[in-house]
Amino acid sequence: ASTNVGYGRSLFERLRSLDHTTHLLNQQYRMHPSISHFPNVNFYDSLIQDGPNVTSSSYTKNLLRGRMYGTYAFINVADGTEVLGDGRSWENPMEASVVLHIVDKLFK
Repeated sequence: ASTNVGYGRSLFERLRSLDHTTHLLNQQYRMHPSISHFPNVNFYDSLIQDGPNVTSSSYTKNLLRGRMYGTYAFINVADGTEVLGDGRSWENPMEASVVLHIVDKLFK
């Protein structure tokens, strides 16, 4: 398997293992601050700043109505089980069904 010869790592991980200097890009310009807060605190030790475009008053939140549909949501699909789909990638039919149900309700 490719993981046995070291290909299970990203290019970034391989360069770091060779002691290449890395630089943290410390400003993000895409996510609303309420979304970027979680990865920033949990993965980047609060080192990432939100760019001026996402902190300006013109960058409005367009949230879907309802308790579940805030900026983001974690949905526990208790009965979901991953299975090997086409022999190369994993899929979770129960999670896919839940997503389909939610999208269907949004369209209605």
